Amino acid sequence: MKKQVFLVAGILAGLAVFTSCVSTPASETKQALQANESGTIVGANKTYIRDWSGRMHGTEAVQKWLGLAIQGNFDEAKVHLKIDGDVLKLSAGTGADEYSAQMRASSNYARVVARELRQSIDAFAAEKARTGSMDEKTKQAIEEVTKNQSHVEITGHEKKVEFWQMVDIEDALTGKMTRKYVLYQIYVIPAKTWARTTGLYLRKVLGELPEDLTLEEKDVRGMVNEAMYDARHPVVMSQEEKRQELEYSRKMMDVQVKLAPEQQKAAAKQELIKIAQNAKTNRTKIVADAKTKQVEATADALTTIDLSGNRALRNAATITAADADWLEAMEIAMSVMP
Repeated sequence: MKKQVFLVAGILAGLAVFTSCVSTPASETKQALQANESGTIVGANKTYIRDWSGRMHGTEAVQKWLGLAIQGNFDEAKVHLKIDGDVLKLSAGTGADEYSAQMRASSNYARVVARELRQSIDAFAAEKARTGSMDEKTKQAIEEVTKNQSHVEITGHEKKVEFWQMVDIEDALTGKMTRKYVLYQIYVIPAKTWARTTGLYLRKVLGELPEDLTLEEKDVRGMVNEAMYDARHPVVMSQEEKRQELEYSRKMMDVQVKLAPEQQKAAAKQELIKIAQNAKTNRTKIVADAKTKQVEATADALTTIDLSGNRALRNAATITAADADWLEAMEIAMSVMP
């Protein structure tokens, strides 16, 4: 599946840590629509950047190439970091202070990589099933197994740089201010290391498939090639597409975090079906064939999404309750984009 943080301007020796009492320059704000309990749009939360990495050294709070990286465009980041040919990945986390945000961003990274690999493998399986090269039973088994592969081995992935922001979020309904630290990380992975990461992930997937399913060697090679291609050619989204992805992801998240673990799978299934149906509009340019016009199962919803070509939907389909912190960090990131 062709897919989806701010970075510091170089690795600064000794990033300054500022407390909440420090006087800061005029903050930058961005708004996001919010609905009250009745569903009525009531305005927008406001996000104020109060402090950030390297501010005293002249680093800007929001740099264009950093924002582009959030949207999947690493070209300028590679130039800035003097990197060519390697795979770049982004992670993010939030916390009450810089340290806790850093810990969460580091913890979220393995999930980010696993989610991207899952998207690639599931997309490959869906396309093979659509063309009749793989039966539906095998496709669904692969999708089910990849759901449970939430972490991957990340040995050899080098964390190149970090960038943090201290932000205040003003609730549009209550006026209450909430302070958060958001920390963004960029990892650099040599091509050979990424091939090893992909291979280990796929071996786990294949090892957990039912015994009565057999995948031909060419299909296995195809899955590896898909994951390798996706990593080297990340999908670049517009700001609108990225915000749409996060909107869908939030809907998927909300129905899961409020429920007990045994209920989350069914809730996510129903929400995915609902999103897939509602997204078939001119706004998202969803086009589905007759088989998927009436979505009745998760597999059919995923088929609808794959056929649609809607990248925001594809990425949101892999969100689980465990991705809550990563999603919050990305929402904040988009809220301060110029």
